[in-house]
Amino acid sequence: MSAGFFRRRNFVRPYVLTRGRTSSSIGSMELHAPIVALVTTDQLPKKATPEDRRIVELTQTPISLAEVAARMSTPVGVVRVLVGDLADAGYVQVRSAPEKGEHRDVALLERLLEGIRAL
Repeated sequence: MSAGFFRRRNFVRPYVLTRGRTSSSIGSMELHAPIVALVTTDQLPKKATPEDRRIVELTQTPISLAEVAARMSTPVGVVRVLVGDLADAGYVQVRSAPEKGEHRDVALLERLLEGIRAL
């Protein structure tokens, strides 16, 4: 876990955020899989968690799973479960990760590297 995860003022254990689950119903997601919100934070139900709201806020433009986790200072496994829940509810879409030959976008690789370093 990253140091930022432990610095949160209101520390919540990862298993509480995921309700004990370690995988999502949509299966495994690649670290570089783009996630994009289909709604705005205002369109989320009142019962949405702060983490759900933050994910939707971050994914208004496509962003990788690794980058979402880094910006939230939350373990990737936890974010995978939360994103899966949001995808099941129709609030975000997880796009298929680009094929290995398509990783020539230097800006994308730099952003991924920054996200991984932040973990």
